[in-house]
Amino acid sequence: MNERITLVSLLNYDDLEKINSIIKVVNEQLCKVPFGKNVSDRIKVDTLPYHFTLSSWSIKKTDFIIEELSKINFNSFKVNIDDIGIMNGAENSYVLYFKIKKSNELKSLQQKIYHILPNKWYNPDNFQFHITITIDKDYEKIIKIKNKLDKVFIPFVLEIGSIGLFEIYPANLIKTVYSVEGK
Repeated sequence: MNERITLVSLLNYDDLEKINSIIKVVNEQLCKVPFGKNVSDRIKVDTLPYHFTLSSWSIKKTDFIIEELSKINFNSFKVNIDDIGIMNGAENSYVLYFKIKKSNELKSLQQKIYHILPNKWYNPDNFQFHITITIDKDYEKIIKIKNKLDKVFIPFVLEIGSIGLFEIYPANLIKTVYSVEGK
């Protein structure tokens, strides 16, 4: 059962291919779903495409969030993916991720979203955007995957022209918000 809604970047086909061209060197099964999310099969419910998260809320707030998102305006913008990193995740796990370079456009969009209904985990003053590649409890496995990716990684740019509100897990798109140019 879905317990929350999550607002994420929606990447176009070409941008998803940039990510896929890098991760194709990995032979292991990748899974972006965090541990501790009340799911029995993380791989089965890993249905969100690659993305970065802007915020999340209780599913009970869906109607309010949909109404407020209709008031959001933003221009499309680019984000620079400049490295691959590892951070600690929930339940003693490790998150392997693409690092997103800070930008004024991204921070501005997140501030608009944060003011709809603040979520302390997505405070624009201290949140570090990232695109999760995989999450695992086996640190050696994460290091092995990172070493493979580091051999082929070249910084790249993604174009953000829309964002999507999803019920998760598994993912179910419930609203798309397009940039001003995309309307």
